[in-house]
Order: sequence, then C-alpha cells, then structure tokens
Amino acid sequence: MKRKINLIAFFLFYLSCTANIYAQKDNIEDYSNASYLTINTLSSLNTFSPRWRAGYIKNINDKWKIGLDIGYGIRNLSFSGFGDKIGNDYQLWEIRPELYYILKPERKTKKYFSIELFYINHTDVFFHEHYISKNKEYLSYNKANFKRYKYGFHLKYGFIIYSKKRLGFNLYSGLGLKIRNVIFSKVINPKIDLDYSERDMVIFDEYKGIEGSNFGVNLTLGFKLYYRL
Repeated sequence: MKRKINLIAFFLFYLSCTANIYAQKDNIEDYSNASYLTINTLSSLNTFSPRWRAGYIKNINDKWKIGLDIGYGIRNLSFSGFGDKIGNDYQLWEIRPELYYILKPERKTKKYFSIELFYINHTDVFFHEHYISKNKEYLSYNKANFKRYKYGFHLKYGFIIYSKKRLGFNLYSGLGLKIRNVIFSKVINPKIDLDYSERDMVIFDEYKGIEGSNFGVNLTLGFKLYYRL
C-alpha cells in the first residue's frame, strides 16, 4: 500500500511539472467546450491483461464533461502478452464511464478531478498451473477454465494538455476500490500440491492463482492520446 501511495505521489508531481509547462493563462484560443476522442496508449502494453481501450469525452459545459472508455483484448491483438502470461483463449472486455470536473476552464490545459466506474470481464484457459481454492487448498491441475470479474471505482486527478493541433495528451493518476472475483471451472486432474506455498506466488499476477472474491485498493495511472473534435 505504501509503495502505491509513493508511486501516485511521484506521478502527480510529474503531471504537475508537465502541465505547468503548458498551462498558461493567456487565451489564444478557447477550447473550453471541446469534446475528444481518445485512445489509451498503455493498456495495450499491459503484460498480464493487454487490451485496446478507446473512448469519447463529451463536453457538457465549461465545468463538466462525461466520458466512456471501452476496452477489448485477445491474444492475437496483443503486443505484450506472450509466453505464459496469457493463454491462446485469452479474452478481456471492459467498460469505464467517467464524470469530469474541470478546475479552471479558462486555462488552455485543463486540470480536472473525475470519478470513474469500471467493470472488467476476463476469461482464459490455463494448462499445468496451480491455484489456491476457496477451501484454501493448494491445487495443481492439467487444465482449467479461468474467469475473472473485476469492478469498482477510481477518484482521479489529471490534465488534458493544451495543443495547437487537434492531437494532444491526457495524463492522469488515481486511487480507488475494487472487488475481484475469480472462478476456476472444468478443472482436469486437480491434485493437492504439498510443495506449493503462498509465498511462491508472483504478486503482479496473483489473480491467476487465488480463487474467490477479493476487496481492496486499486491504483490507476494512464496516458491517452486525444483528438479534439
């Protein structure tokens, strides 16, 4: 948790330094009422659950905007999900509605707070792996169907960085809460693995090895390209 907070603090400091370069008060051109098409440049590079995520941010008035991001990923569209990170049957889709509050709409670079809701549906088929069952048994198996649901919300702080061109950048960081539910089904040849222990698990992909529900803190960091309409 402490590492997550330090990472967010560093990222927010970086965002502030970057935004101050562009956030000038003189209004050469007014983009307060702009809407945007966006593409998330980091989601496709995610090693454990890669997907392409695109969105639309619609202007309501000077202070408020609403947005919707939709993501989809399969192995053949992935740049980073190779080896044992994802299987051949990997599939993920997600939906993320968001409400933006613009802090100083008269500025060219838009600083904002937002609240984002998210829902993720992730399925795959794993071979010759192991997991912790709901009964806290350490099981190995030959093959199993994997399903993960994840939903929650983020409170975010970000910048829609001014550009004289229609193309520009949106950077953000945030923290929220998540509920994750993992289900293993059609498990072939499950066996209790006495040599396996919880400390053997890699923290970054622990969702692949723990069955059941989990509630906790969720970190989000992002970098989007936008096209101003």
